[in-house]
Amino acid sequence: MDMEHRSGSPSILACIGEGAGSQEVIRRAAQVAVELGAELLALHVEPPGARTRRAPAVSAQLERNLRLARDLGAYIEVIDSHQVVDSIVRFARDHGVQRIIIGQPHTGGWVRRLRGDIVTRLRRAVSVVIDVVPGAPM
Repeated sequence: MDMEHRSGSPSILACIGEGAGSQEVIRRAAQVAVELGAELLALHVEPPGARTRRAPAVSAQLERNLRLARDLGAYIEVIDSHQVVDSIVRFARDHGVQRIIIGQPHTGGWVRRLRGDIVTRLRRAVSVVIDVVPGAPM
């Protein structure tokens, strides 16, 4: 979206949301990317039409999150999809991601207990390392 993606280079993916906790996810992913000499990628997946229904304060926080990722040199992509896990998996495979950094999912709810939270479902779907940032809810 903002920068040209350098295909073929190792990459680290920060999965970011609308909350302030995503700032820690972005910082952690940037640190790992520097340590490994990898490209930093940032992905936000949201339901189609969410931009028009989002509260102004939430929109402002998401923009701060995206700006931080951009300032730290990330290639940023925003995907409109109801299928968050499938979108992350597809993006990670398409971009040769070696590691995914993600916030701690919210717990509870019968659907999450039945199907598993996003991290659990990601771990089932990809063979890359997934780092969960505690205290940084998605």
